[in-house]
Amino acid sequence: MPKRLISLDVFRGLTIAMMILVNNPGSWSHIYAPLRHANWHGWTPTDLIFPFFLFIVGVSLSLSFRKRISTGQDQNDLLKKAFTRAIVIFFLGLFLNGFPFIGGQDFFNSFRLWGVLQRIGVCYFLAAMAVILLPSAKNKSILVLSLILTYELGMRLPLLSGWADGSFALSNNFARWLDLQFPGETHLYAGTGIAFDPEGLWSTLNATVTTISGYFVGEFLNRKANLSSKIKTLALGGLGLAVTGQGLHYFEPINKQLWTTSYVVLTNGLAMLTLAFCIWIVDVKKWSRWSKPAVVFGSNALVVFVGSGVLARLLVLVRIKGQDGNSTSLKHHIYSEYFVSWAGPVNGSLAFALVFVLFWLGLLWILFARRIFIKV
Repeated sequence: MPKRLISLDVFRGLTIAMMILVNNPGSWSHIYAPLRHANWHGWTPTDLIFPFFLFIVGVSLSLSFRKRISTGQDQNDLLKKAFTRAIVIFFLGLFLNGFPFIGGQDFFNSFRLWGVLQRIGVCYFLAAMAVILLPSAKNKSILVLSLILTYELGMRLPLLSGWADGSFALSNNFARWLDLQFPGETHLYAGTGIAFDPEGLWSTLNATVTTISGYFVGEFLNRKANLSSKIKTLALGGLGLAVTGQGLHYFEPINKQLWTTSYVVLTNGLAMLTLAFCIWIVDVKKWSRWSKPAVVFGSNALVVFVGSGVLARLLVLVRIKGQDGNSTSLKHHIYSEYFVSWAGPVNGSLAFALVFVLFWLGLLWILFARRIFIKV
């Protein structure tokens, strides 16, 4: 990239803002369908948020590592820095999983190991290793194909009777079987009704492919060519991948929680289309006044993700007495008294989430104005 593209910051900020929006409705019982994840197979707009963020991590890798490698920075030093950053992100994820650290012995017996930040940390480090240790595009492409092939073999070959028989069902798939062996049933997410972790070990293979794919796009954008020409190529490539990924559902279900290969191809294509659109709007047409909030949101991504997660838990933990004298959470009180009262259950739930996003935008704007950027 001859110069920094503001559009990448915009894309990152919009993705983070949407992540906070869908994670913080006023009530989980009252949500518009596009703001929910697909129950299992299929996808909604909400299912695009996480792969978009990993894709952006990959694009950013291209920008940051290109400068460091070109200046001759030592490989071991680069690996050490990448590992340190990944560990910090991973442990921030563990912190969020455990907060507010109550529950005694039961807390440790049921502590969830995997999570969103943990996956980001692992994918970032694996992609960074690929960039540092495999300098040629050919070798990185071979790695990507190897990761996909390994994922597919694990999911499809009948290695274990009753489990790895090619099933992509919630209760019976190789990814779940592996997580049941480690870290074990009590340490997995149970929001689907059974122990199954959407950020588990096996699906991280394909999530790493998503991250490395972003790196390839970053390298493409770094080429010395007309920006408009690169946008067209990026958009056409994205459209082709999106159509291909959607068509692959006849052979393999599109499934975020399993991070299936069809899901990887589809979301990579849609991420490329979205990035191409952002570049065209912001960097080519220079229609950028509207984008300042997105840039602000993306400037302290870890701060808002961790901070919003902590605040969301505190709003549920703090108990107050309602007008009927019964104890209720502060979040439910705010939602019912100040949002449902005028907007109704569903619109009130959405309004609560929007206000939550605006609250964090205000805090981040203060940090941005003072040029305080907290990164690892």
